[in-house]
Amino acid sequence: MTVTTTAPRHRAGFRTFCTEIFPAEHRHPGNIALHIAGVLGGAALVVWAVVAGPLWLAPLYPVVHVVPGLVGHRLFERDAAVGDLRVVRRDYPGLWFIAANHRLTWRVLTGRRP
Repeated sequence: MTVTTTAPRHRAGFRTFCTEIFPAEHRHPGNIALHIAGVLGGAALVVWAVVAGPLWLAPLYPVVHVVPGLVGHRLFERDAAVGDLRVVRRDYPGLWFIAANHRLTWRVLTGRRP
């Protein structure tokens, strides 16, 4: 069995990632809606855990934040190059995806183009 690997593509900077790469992978309105649901649900969970609920719920933020977006990609924007299991994606830092999700949510909620 022969294993072939491809050279990693040149990684863009954070600004380019947020303005070109991330939006190109998030075009379907259903996928965008699920990403926004994840961001708002994760933020609500953290606020609730800190203010009223048990603090042990706060670490569930990544799960609440990420799962709706993964479902959105599975249902609406499948990508053979990235695959369905985007959690293992290593071409950009994971925090960039979280920041880009928050930027996407902010842009949609303020009436700007995602």
